[in-house]
Amino acid sequence: MDYGREMLHAYPYREVPRCWREMYSDAGILKAFALCCLHETPITGNDGADILYRESLAPLRMAITACDNVLIMAGACGHGRKPLLYDLIEAIEVKIEEREQALPSPHKRQKKARLSSVKLEEDFDPESSPVIKCPIPRVHLPAFDVFRDHVHNPSGATPLIITGAIDHWRARSRWTHLDSICQAGPDRLVPIEIGNQYTDEQWTQKLVTVREFIEQYIITPNGFSSDTNHDDDSERRQLRNQKSQRQIGYLAQHDLFDQIPRLRRDVDIPDYCLIDVNEQQGYHPPDDVLLNAWFGPKETVSPMHTDPYHNLLAQVVGRKYVRLYSPEETSKLYPYGTFESTGKEIQRQTVNEGEEKTHDDDGQEQQERSMLNNTSQVNVENPDLEKHPRFTEAKYVDAILEPGDLLYIPFQWWHYIRSLSISFSVSFWF
Repeated sequence: MDYGREMLHAYPYREVPRCWREMYSDAGILKAFALCCLHETPITGNDGADILYRESLAPLRMAITACDNVLIMAGACGHGRKPLLYDLIEAIEVKIEEREQALPSPHKRQKKARLSSVKLEEDFDPESSPVIKCPIPRVHLPAFDVFRDHVHNPSGATPLIITGAIDHWRARSRWTHLDSICQAGPDRLVPIEIGNQYTDEQWTQKLVTVREFIEQYIITPNGFSSDTNHDDDSERRQLRNQKSQRQIGYLAQHDLFDQIPRLRRDVDIPDYCLIDVNEQQGYHPPDDVLLNAWFGPKETVSPMHTDPYHNLLAQVVGRKYVRLYSPEETSKLYPYGTFESTGKEIQRQTVNEGEEKTHDDDGQEQQERSMLNNTSQVNVENPDLEKHPRFTEAKYVDAILEPGDLLYIPFQWWHYIRSLSISFSVSFWF
């Protein structure tokens, strides 16, 4: 696995030869099996008595980590490897859960109680929310054919907020407490973005466990998601200062539900994703609906960009401000790679999927340079009009997504999204 990791980092991510992905995948799967065997191996204790190493959950948790590395770093490359890996993860998680139930610890109970007390809605401040100037239309549970006709509109599809479509999801009630999310896979590795948005110069990525992500980036060091439970003004100010000094971490556009099936059971694919979409230039429908998770604290930002598919964005918990621009406004939005604002092409370094940001001896970033031609250079809520003067002419629609809203984003529509509170969203590309 060590050698495979070196080879994965020896190339730009999308150019890694398949043989190295397969080798790393097989090595990781074998390592996970070996750790499971070690978990059942008798060892001799200090008193000479034979005991089982399974008294410790360490081998099983290391096995899960090996599996997650295979999924994230190499995509479980190889014939039949991904379903094999999912079956293995599920079997290991069952063993871990059985062991934890058999040997409850005060530490775990204390940690669970700490997370259970955190409400994800507590840090929303209505007074600081943006003023909605061009509201996106809202409709309650439109019939299937009504939505299909909306998408097939000869004049072009437009954004729409559907209410009532996800009220039956288990996630709507379960995910309002952090322990429900954490318990689904506390030791599972996930890739997170560090920084307000991926266009920032200091933006990077790293791998952390779900538990680490929640404790380090969702709740404050004092264990609360906001200061609303504290009566003392000085303590409230201290918590705000601590929170403002922390880096922002965002679990963004990650297939969390394939990786952690327990969370997948809490959501359903909306029927609206099953419509036949008209052919459009540049649009190639996916073989199946693609799910991605978006989980992060207040003030995470998705810079204005376009998606390669039609999108239904489900706002499960928390609130977000969204602003959308028609493809007709593209010339006023200054995408990266254009010549309009600077007279030369704009290039930016981005971290590849599954890779951590690294530096050479001179401190230079070792990562793929790519064009962000689906991303606007404009800071939407605080634009630099000297650099981007035509942005004021661009027409848009906007809204505050409430818990339970389902936002339809048509193919090629530009969209900007900012979290107004701790938020968990699920996107469905179709």
